[in-house]
Amino acid sequence: MKIVQIALFFASVYGASAQTGCDGTEPEKWYPSGGSDWTNGFCKFERQCNGNYGAGFSTELACCQGQFGGQTSGVCLSNLPSPPTTSPTLSGGLAAFWYPDYDTAWPDAGCLNTLPLPFNANDRPTYDTQLDCCKAAYGGQSSGKCLSQLASPPTTSPTLSGGMAGFWYPDYETAWSDAGCKNEMPLPFNKGDRPEYATQLECCKSAYGGQSSGKCLSELASPPTTSPTMAGGVGTEWY
Repeated sequence: MKIVQIALFFASVYGASAQTGCDGTEPEKWYPSGGSDWTNGFCKFERQCNGNYGAGFSTELACCQGQFGGQTSGVCLSNLPSPPTTSPTLSGGLAAFWYPDYDTAWPDAGCLNTLPLPFNANDRPTYDTQLDCCKAAYGGQSSGKCLSQLASPPTTSPTLSGGMAGFWYPDYETAWSDAGCKNEMPLPFNKGDRPEYATQLECCKSAYGGQSSGKCLSELASPPTTSPTMAGGVGTEWY
């Protein structure tokens, strides 16, 4: 009886091997993990001989690219010893493109190129330069936050040397009788919220005409007197 049992055992082993074509000498390769959960699939280094998952791959990367190309979750690639990013990168781990920061409130947001990406491929627009991104995604942003993050940020208005604006505006933060006109940067208002003038004198005449204190006119480089004068600094009227 024991001999018969042993014979049946060997018959079952060799019979199974014959059916699957396995003899234990098959090389180990990289195979897809299988199953229906492709989104979370990955590759395993193992010996297979039944051909259920193809001929196998010589490297894990080749397996991921061949079986899980386009996998937005990146699970397969994340298992590599040195996983690549899902997008091209520059030195320092930065993406080779810029994208809008939708995770921050629009007035306070800018453009980023940091990794890992906070979105799946094609879920957000991408741009070749930070400036292109700011113009497209944050055009009209009155806070100027996006543009202020550029390596050489432009001002929201034309400027003269020394960081002064190329125009003058009334100082609404100061009481009217004590206020004048300014051309300082950064602007204390959003573009279009205040009138702008080509010269300080024009600003004073328009915004502070009739100002009895003469504060605005007194701040001119060559302030006029409050009354017209003749040569020699003598007034045309007696008092």
